[in-house]
Amino acid sequence: MARKSVDGPEGAPGGVSTSRESERKFTLGEDAALPDLTGAGRVASVDDVVAHDMVAVYYDTADLRLAREGVTLRRREGGADDGWHLKLPVGSSSDRDELSVPLADGGEPDAGSRHPGVPAALTALVTALVRVSPLGPVAELRTHREVRVLRDAEGRALAEAALDDVEVAVPEGAGEGSAGVVPGRFRELEVELLDDGDEADLDAVSEALVAAGAVLGAQVSKARRALGDPATAASDVPAPQEVGPRSTAADLVRAYTAEQVRALRRHDLGVRRGEDDAVHQMRVAARRLRSGLRVFRPLLDRAWADDLRGELAWLAGELGAARDGEVLAERLALALAALPPEVDATDAARLLQAHLAEQHRDGEAVALAALGSERYAALLDRLVEAASSPPTTPAAEGECRRVLPPLVKSAWKKLAREVAALRMAGDDDSWHEARKTAKRVRYAAEAVAPALGGQAKKFAKQVERVTEVLGQHQDAAVAADVLAHLATDRSRALQLPRSAAAAAKVGLALGALHAAQRSEVRVLRADLLDIWPEVSHGGHRAWLG
Repeated sequence: MARKSVDGPEGAPGGVSTSRESERKFTLGEDAALPDLTGAGRVASVDDVVAHDMVAVYYDTADLRLAREGVTLRRREGGADDGWHLKLPVGSSSDRDELSVPLADGGEPDAGSRHPGVPAALTALVTALVRVSPLGPVAELRTHREVRVLRDAEGRALAEAALDDVEVAVPEGAGEGSAGVVPGRFRELEVELLDDGDEADLDAVSEALVAAGAVLGAQVSKARRALGDPATAASDVPAPQEVGPRSTAADLVRAYTAEQVRALRRHDLGVRRGEDDAVHQMRVAARRLRSGLRVFRPLLDRAWADDLRGELAWLAGELGAARDGEVLAERLALALAALPPEVDATDAARLLQAHLAEQHRDGEAVALAALGSERYAALLDRLVEAASSPPTTPAAEGECRRVLPPLVKSAWKKLAREVAALRMAGDDDSWHEARKTAKRVRYAAEAVAPALGGQAKKFAKQVERVTEVLGQHQDAAVAADVLAHLATDRSRALQLPRSAAAAAKVGLALGALHAAQRSEVRVLRADLLDIWPEVSHGGHRAWLG
């Protein structure tokens, strides 16, 4: 079935095409035909029917982890787009992104993976959901489809109306995931937008169908319908429950962990698809989880928490090079633009561009290798378990209002000591350590805010001022170090201009950029010391006791 095309994001797996599926599903009587839709909104004509017979085998884990997240993975023969198709939800809408691999272009079995018979380009995209569990056939749908294209007065294709007669069967080689499949038949009408259609067209056609007796059905996939109740069970990491001051601290720990694990899994897919800022957001989720395990250490089994923190530190580190490269590129682009006109930075900019491009490629390769590793898949399993049943101590059974403030207060005291020890002429490392501690305090305050309310949120906002300044400080310090390294790195000599005069221009530009970054370091240090008295005012911490 055709659909609105979407340009695949940069960095998407090779050989995978992407489209956006925007459709509505209806049920018709057993013998009902598609009504005449001419005159529904912009629809001026309806093409003659084109029939297809298709067989689709759907793949999932034994406990249907994909279906429970609204994701479908199938291998389909017949129709206009036979091949492997992975359908992913788009936000809170009923739209889905469809990623496809044609059978003739590399979509045949990858026998060397944990998921024999399924293309690695697609299985990689669902690693965060399936983790270490294998994918196998769970349902087979044999469909007779009759398709009509709906066109406007100029002959442009607005939408397709597809009437499907579907037979459900248990596929060959099916395992436990097919337990809910009940062989039988159902009929379904799908209306899907094409490239020249829009939501108004979909609304108009829907209204015409309902007026003719069609019933707008549940907007769920055929596979989920065929798999029955097990496919509608809760996610492995359900949305966190609300907590309040009288909830137990254990409830808060579970809710916070679940929220961050959901974020990490969501951004895992973004990293693999090359989405903007996904590396950063995934790294933030890993760091928040790690910080929470430290702040909540008195409430958790110590050995368990420390071991999990170590694995999260590894993950954040593997994502670091890619993220640091993004930040550095943005910063140096602004710095180059701010150079005075008498500084000729043309060749220096080329040198920086080559260095940053190499760093980006290397960092991206490191991040994707980590996400494709067994170590990461095992970590995901542990995180899912942590979100539902972390090993807590008896102290975690106390009420949030009594148990949590001392934990945040302890983190704050460490930050206060570190800031008091900072010096304008001190080394960068001491300021970076204060930044890491400030992040821990901020994350802790944000973590307890759902239970402890507005005062915790306001305190977190104050500490965020510190993390923002110290974050910029760290970025400037790192940029200065990179510039100094490039200015003295002999391995870069071949990338420099051949003439001594041109090379001198590069050195001058790199020196000017370095001086600007070190100047910003000094300004940011002064900024931190200026805001600290207000941030550290006792009134912001009255709730800590």
